[in-house]
Formats: sequence, C-alpha cells, structure tokens
Amino acid sequence: MDDVKHELLRALDATRRQTGRLVDVLDDDALHRQFDPIMSPLVWDVGHIGNFEEIWLLRRLAGRPAHDERYDELYNPFDNPRWVRGSLPLLDRRAATAYAAEVRREAVEVLRGLDLDPDEPLLRDGYVLRMVVQHEAQHQETMLQALDLAGDALGPYALAAPPPRPPTRPVDDAERVRIDGGPFPMGTDDTTAAYDNERPRHLVEVPAFLIDRFPVTNRRYARFVDAGGYRRPEFWSEEGWAWRRTVDHEAPQGWRRERDGSWSVLRFGWRRPLDPAEPVLHVSWFEAEAFARFEGGRLPTEAEWEKAATWGPAARRPRRYPWGDEPPTPTRANLGRRFWGPAPVGSYPAGASAWGVEQLLGDVYEWTSSRFLPYPGYRTFPYPEYSEVFFGDPEFRVLRGASWATAPSVARSTFRNWDYRKRRQIMSGIRLAWDV
Repeated sequence: MDDVKHELLRALDATRRQTGRLVDVLDDDALHRQFDPIMSPLVWDVGHIGNFEEIWLLRRLAGRPAHDERYDELYNPFDNPRWVRGSLPLLDRRAATAYAAEVRREAVEVLRGLDLDPDEPLLRDGYVLRMVVQHEAQHQETMLQALDLAGDALGPYALAAPPPRPPTRPVDDAERVRIDGGPFPMGTDDTTAAYDNERPRHLVEVPAFLIDRFPVTNRRYARFVDAGGYRRPEFWSEEGWAWRRTVDHEAPQGWRRERDGSWSVLRFGWRRPLDPAEPVLHVSWFEAEAFARFEGGRLPTEAEWEKAATWGPAARRPRRYPWGDEPPTPTRANLGRRFWGPAPVGSYPAGASAWGVEQLLGDVYEWTSSRFLPYPGYRTFPYPEYSEVFFGDPEFRVLRGASWATAPSVARSTFRNWDYRKRRQIMSGIRLAWDV
C-alpha cells in the first residue's frame, strides 16, 4: 500500500509541475485575461484546481475546515459559467498560486498518514488521489484550449514552438478497416481510475461496419472545403446549417488560405504551413457531420468506436488501450504535449488495435454520433456534477479517444469526453464509419 501512496504522491507532484510550466511562461495580463467567453481566464483554473483538491483531500478525507468559504463560491463551475468568470473578484496570480500551493502542502501531510482503506470506495487503491490528478490534468488541457483560442492576441506561446515531428511512414489516409459484427463488452468495471460514466461493463451488440484506419487528415478535409462544403446546405443537417449561418467559419479553427492557394494554420500564436498528413483538428460536431455526408460516410457510434479500439477478431476480453494493457509510451501514442499538435497519420503503427485501426488514442479526440447517456446499471460516484447532470442534454455529443494535449494518466479506451455540438475549441477531429 505504501508503494501505491508513493506512486500517487509522485503523480500529484508531476502534474502540479506541469501546471506550473504552462503558466510560468505567461505574463500577468495573459493569465488574468479572458480571451474568449467560452473559456475561463487561466487564473480561474489555477484557483479552481486548488479548491477542488482542498474539498476532496483536506475536507472530505481529513475533515479540515475551509481555507475561505468564499473560494467555494468563486470556483464553483456550476454557479459560475465560463462567460461570467472574467468578471468575478478572483484571486490574482500570486494569491491563487499561493492558495494552491498551501492546499498541496497540507494534502501531502494528510496523505502521508492516510490509510487507503480497501473497504472505503473513495480510498480503495487511491481512487480519490487519481481523481484529483486527472482533474488537474484535464484542466491543463482546458487551459490550452483557451490559449489556442487567443490566437494573435497572445502572441507566440513559448512552449508551443513547432517541434520536430515524429518519424512516419507512407500510408493511404483513406484506407478502411472492417470490424466484424457481434457482441462485445463495452465500458469497464475499474474502480481505481475510471470515472463513473465509464462503468459498468455491459454487453453491446454491434453489427459489422467499416471504419477509417486513421483519423481524417487535413488533406481529406481540405477537399471538402475546396468543394465549397461550407456553402452547400446539402451536406449539412437542418440544425447544422442553421448553426453554420450564424458563424463566419469557412474552414477549421486556425486555417488561413495563403496567396499561393495553400493553407496555413495558427496554433498558439505560431503560424505554419498546414501539414496535409496530420489529422484535422478543431472542428465542431456539425462540421464533422457535414464532412461525413460529403464523403458518403457517417460518424461512428460510441459503441462502434470502442469496439474498434478494445476488441478484436480473437479477443476474449477487452484491452485497456488499443495496443493492449501496457501503459502509453512515446512509440504508441502522441500524448502529453510531446509535439504540440497532431502527428501525421501512420506515425504510430505500434499503437494499432487488434483490428489494425491506428491513432485511436492521442492526436485528436474523435466525434461520435452518440448522445451522452448513462450506461445500463450506472451509479453516480463520487459526485453527480461530473457526469449525471450532463446526461441526456440533446446539445451534447460524445467524443472518444484522447488528444495530443491529453495526459497519459487520463488516456484510456473507455474514457468518454463530451461537448456541445457547436464547439470546436476542443482538440477535436474525425474518424468516419460506413455500414456494411
């Protein structure tokens, strides 16, 4: 048990150092500024990370009093939707950082004397500690979404200077893989790290289908743009076209047509030529749906996506990751901000699923056609505000996989992300499916 505690204490420390690295290169104006109403000022995230940790590790586990009850009000995401957070009397950079650091100091003190009681679900195998680690890692990704939306207003973000790309191989970026029909066990019964919406494991019947071997590339998506896809209502659903008419989008977020007819892309204040072999990034569900119609395909269901990732022709049990049960490595998936963007398709053959589907984890989250709903037998744990309050909203759709910005501690084949259909600030991409 001591080994588990030491492992989790190291994870808490490593995750906090990553948060510090993201914000330390920013000046006070960038940290306090709200670049877009759909995202928080980054200083709110810093305070919220500290407040979440205080609630769960100090107050729930140790019964300690609140540092300041006003913080519960300021950093409650449900009482304060994103568009109002810039007007709140938030802690400034120094105070928010000091608050999070003080909470962490006390939390380490509590955890060193803590018994990970196997009869207590919150403590068993260190679940609550993993939840806190994942929560902070997920906020890092949210903070990066805000910085990416800032565009030229921020200037080049130092950490995101375009790095060398991973080695790749020539591939057919439109190749499809057949997934056989039949039942498979979807979800998980894991109680060490998985969120409640991933549980329980249950049998799902999935007919045979075809799925893209790789995520949709910029090359493929540019064909849709060049064919006038954003001006042709026949590719859009009624709701999608209504959304399209309210925005001025003519391409994915950050794309710009250059004088020679080529495309460039702006990421974190750096503009560079668009790599046609990279997965398309920053598209809404409506855009993904329209592209699918253009290509004569459709978005996969959540069950289809997971079957392609976790099952296989000779499988007896599902895999935790597409490649097996071993944790992610740099040869299997583009995670943890290694390249500050998606890697070209074909870069990770070692990360293929049993069916041969590649880059299911890392690079981009992938839109599915599925609404965000509870699995049969779902039970809320440990709080309803993570999953339960979002179930059934017709505006949400599920994304599966993980992005280049996702921490390895969060990436797994059963992880379920979700967002509004109109949103594209998320690190979202596309993988198409076809009926057989």
